[in-house]
Amino acid sequence: MGKTAQIRTISRTIKKAILLAVLCCVLMPSLSKSQTFVYTDQNLMWSQMACHVDGGVVREGPDWRGEITYTVSRDKIFHGYSSSAFDLAYTYRDGKLYIGDSYFTDAISYTFYDGQIFVGDSTFPLDLAYTLRPSNMRPDVFCIYKESSISPFDIVAFMQGEPTETEVFALLLTMALL
Repeated sequence: MGKTAQIRTISRTIKKAILLAVLCCVLMPSLSKSQTFVYTDQNLMWSQMACHVDGGVVREGPDWRGEITYTVSRDKIFHGYSSSAFDLAYTYRDGKLYIGDSYFTDAISYTFYDGQIFVGDSTFPLDLAYTLRPSNMRPDVFCIYKESSISPFDIVAFMQGEPTETEVFALLLTMALL
């Protein structure tokens, strides 16, 4: 094998490595974030979708033309389509939703524990706001119940997908449930 052939082989290998690196950088973030849809009715009709999250962007309504209310990036929730520190609305850490980037206990808005959302820094039963449970009809749907209710009349929303805990908070904030 001559030097020209070796250079071509090395050049092809480098090009393949660069292409693979670019594809990984582009595709991996989109593959890691799933879509979640929130409906107001158990029929899960497109026209009754209250909001959805796609790629960390929370929008009102069923399609991409809806108003962007929040952007979720890791464990941070930003106002609108932004990831600037100036637009930081909430930070989720250790099962608690903090206002802004605060570490103080008085800035804890909600606590997520064992599929339940409590008001403030508490897991006391009287502070329970919502409970998330899988639907009895469809295994891929979560029902959001008022407080600790199990009555179908106390379901406030239906979530289809696998949202992160931070995305759950962003979706509930978008629906003005928190």
